[in-house]
Amino acid sequence: MPTEQEDDKGQLYWLVYNVRKGIARRVGSWVKRKPVVALIMFLVALYSLFVMRAMYQPLVLGLRKYFFWIIMALLVVVIVRKVFRRSVAWKKVMGSLVSLLLLIAVAWFLPLVVHYGSQYVYYNELNKVPVDQLPVTGHERIQPISSIHTLTDQEALSETEDATVPRFVRNSEGEYVYTTAIGPSKAYKVQQFSKDMYEVIHIPGQLPSPNFSSGYRTKVDFEVGEFLLLSKNTHTAVVKRFDPWQFCTMEPSDPIYMQNDKGEWVQVVGLTKWVGLIFPRPVFGGVMVIEQRKPSDSFAERLFLGKGTFIPADKIAEHAYLRGQDVMPRQVTRYIAESFRFRRGFMAPMPGYHEGDIRVPKLPEGQDPQPFVVYSVVNEATGKLYNYFGLEPFEESKKGLSVSLFIPGDGMREVYYIDHTTSGAAYVGSSAVSAKIIESRKEYDWSHSYPAETRPFIREVGGRVRLFWLSTIVTRAGDGQGRSIGGSLPEITITDAVHGNVTWIPKDRLASPDKWLEVVEEEMQSYWQHER
Repeated sequence: MPTEQEDDKGQLYWLVYNVRKGIARRVGSWVKRKPVVALIMFLVALYSLFVMRAMYQPLVLGLRKYFFWIIMALLVVVIVRKVFRRSVAWKKVMGSLVSLLLLIAVAWFLPLVVHYGSQYVYYNELNKVPVDQLPVTGHERIQPISSIHTLTDQEALSETEDATVPRFVRNSEGEYVYTTAIGPSKAYKVQQFSKDMYEVIHIPGQLPSPNFSSGYRTKVDFEVGEFLLLSKNTHTAVVKRFDPWQFCTMEPSDPIYMQNDKGEWVQVVGLTKWVGLIFPRPVFGGVMVIEQRKPSDSFAERLFLGKGTFIPADKIAEHAYLRGQDVMPRQVTRYIAESFRFRRGFMAPMPGYHEGDIRVPKLPEGQDPQPFVVYSVVNEATGKLYNYFGLEPFEESKKGLSVSLFIPGDGMREVYYIDHTTSGAAYVGSSAVSAKIIESRKEYDWSHSYPAETRPFIREVGGRVRLFWLSTIVTRAGDGQGRSIGGSLPEITITDAVHGNVTWIPKDRLASPDKWLEVVEEEMQSYWQHER
């Protein structure tokens, strides 16, 4: 006979209870009648769950990131339901309505609160190292990343090929080059199943015009890649290589093609690791290195266990080919930059306050977003690749440079910064440079061209270390959605970050970055003479 407590459970409870009991009874009866078929289906389901684990890994990672808050939200709903359970009918309805409203509020408002708290905790955990003066840059890139990508697609590929997004890396000879891998086009699914990633193009960053001849192309044989499907996909192979804890806490980024200590081409996949129970935040978790196909490689191993060799973040320095490279995932570097919103305290980014708040500027015309990858020597250490962020005031109409960040691309713990608002320097931010370049040559046809990837160019000239902004003028290409080319002989501008004056580099000096300063110094001498 039902007790008073059971009567209190409500119609919804008994509906779920009866449906669940009915399904369990039917499934149990079917298993008893066909045990062999049931066993086969169970094994197939178990096999699929294991082999296809890369597909649901993002869901597992999401549950891990917000596990604490999910439990807290459910606990609050349960408490509300218990409070209203023994009430009269209209109060029970109110209890259900309150629970629904709580869930909606949690789904909308809680992520904002968690993100705010996570960035505050993250900022206080960073090993922030102030720098007295701007570090000098080198190995300047003439063509922007978007231009290299477009030119590769247009001039170096057949109709059934695609190229990965170029990355700026150091090769085995110490030169700094753009690397991009060639594989089957994403438009041809059969080839994505049957082919591998079979070539790497490596173009020196200082070339005014990309050269796609055989001297800058190397045949490779990667059985996994970005454009391949199922177990041959790089993301899938890396996730399958995770151990159970990594499976719940890490996620891979896009692969980078570089040479190892033996001069062999490898894929290096940066890993983002999520830490923190209450305030989850991303940190650099190391890399997964994928080598080319070997005779000992087997399909079964790749299918069940993926492919790659894990190198944790604290072991990167032990591998010469990884030291000083740009392997940290963009998700991590972006999070570091955004956490600097708290440099003026917990309240700085608060809506309606924003005292001392800063932002990562959005650049116009679909330009390559920050961070900019630059070679630099910071605090007299060995030169390496850094992710540079030029942070500007929170209000988008304000375009001055507030903070310069130099984040080591190899994941070393220090984050170098200069707070220009307290150093006495007043610089123009990168988001303001495009307008100054257009203003400097009004007769130019800006309807089809625009300044791209305005990156820092720092040199010691005129008796002091000076910040300039280096821009390449590109032409819209293809559908115009972020696709551009710099041309066979691109036009380069260098903008003085103090005076805002734009210097156009003559085409006969493009191939000699060391001679750019002669042109700049000649044009800026009259400005610098009046400086204090």
